[in-house]
Amino acid sequence: MENIKFLSRETKTFSVVVSVLFSIAILILVIMGLIGGNFLGVSVIGSSIVVFLTCFFVGAMQIKVFGNYKSQKKYLCADGIFYICLTILVMIVAMTYLWYTDSKIDMRYFIFVFALAYAVWKIIIAVLGFKNKNFNAFAELLIAVFWILSGVGVLLTIFDDLANLGQYLLCVSNYLLCLATIFYILYSYVFKDPNYLITPKAIEIWEQEQQEKKQRLNRFNNVYVAPANTDNSKQVNSLEDKLQKLQNLKDKGFIDQEEFGKRKKELLDSEL
Repeated sequence: MENIKFLSRETKTFSVVVSVLFSIAILILVIMGLIGGNFLGVSVIGSSIVVFLTCFFVGAMQIKVFGNYKSQKKYLCADGIFYICLTILVMIVAMTYLWYTDSKIDMRYFIFVFALAYAVWKIIIAVLGFKNKNFNAFAELLIAVFWILSGVGVLLTIFDDLANLGQYLLCVSNYLLCLATIFYILYSYVFKDPNYLITPKAIEIWEQEQQEKKQRLNRFNNVYVAPANTDNSKQVNSLEDKLQKLQNLKDKGFIDQEEFGKRKKELLDSEL
């Protein structure tokens, strides 16, 4: 079961693209703040928007992966739902704070509470992860720490004598939270294959996908599957042609590197 790769190429590619876009957005915000001389003004709002977007993406990915592979780890889907719902609440409260500055209730208290809720939830996920020996448990804990720092930053801005310190803490922690989330995305969906996806249902789906790959291979590769009534002269191709067709299949994504190596060895063994 160690060779099973559950995450599709599309999932990994999309994760890389989104991570690159988030990284570019962070870099642009920092440069704009430094050049424009308004680092706090640009970073507080900009970094918060990037945090919201990363939270939405992570939540959507969790739900998608859970749905695709019917993982028995129910908290995987719950994590995605919780992330999306809580992000919507924080956005509503933040917009209310910006639009209704004369409100009798300071909305920053609610943002602080929601940030702590994020952190507590991530700590719970991290504890479950360490218990089940999930590889990304440390990343979950790291995200929880930065959520706490962001919440404290928001809380400090309420007090006049600590407002400046709170804004700087909020900016820095937001950027670190974004970077930690990007690291989480790449580590969880690109560089590692989630071990919590290994379930009987997931294995069944994976085997079905492998069967479909073989069918596509047979459909497009007349090297291995040729019609029975085909003339012998058409069945016999040169070794170079067969190797070139095999390379084309790999380049087009019909087979992976492991399958390519295996088929190439079989072809050479049969021809030489």
